[in-house]
Amino acid sequence: MRKYNNLLILVFIFLVNCSYKPILSSTETSFSINKIEFSKTNKINSKLKKQLSIYQKNKSKSKFYDLFIDMSKDKAVSLRDTAGDPKIFKITISVSIDVSENNNNIGNKIFKEDFSYSNNKNKFDLNRYEKNIENNIIEKLAEKIISYLHSV
Repeated sequence: MRKYNNLLILVFIFLVNCSYKPILSSTETSFSINKIEFSKTNKINSKLKKQLSIYQKNKSKSKFYDLFIDMSKDKAVSLRDTAGDPKIFKITISVSIDVSENNNNIGNKIFKEDFSYSNNKNKFDLNRYEKNIENNIIEKLAEKIISYLHSV
């Protein structure tokens, strides 16, 4: 039993000291984003650009990507009550990204995130909640884009 405890402690020490780091926990990447271009200008595009800007203009990296992004947001009624009033809404944000390096297209991908939520009689609170949902979706999409860029 004592040998088992010693072995368990030894394994624990090795696992703790292995210096594992998740890929998305820091901005340490092998690439830099040279240019981010959007098909249209709006608030959700500027929010995504802000999320991706921390990966921009790092001259010490080996790969420099140019991104062309087409982003769309759709808000729809998913469910209505018996009176015909909206009961549940669904926000869907989709991002189409084209990645190029040295003017050569090296990849493209479409990302999509959606979220359903209940209606609120207080429209001010509903609007604030929608903006919070939108920000969370954009953060998830930015993480997916960075993960995709790691794999290109």
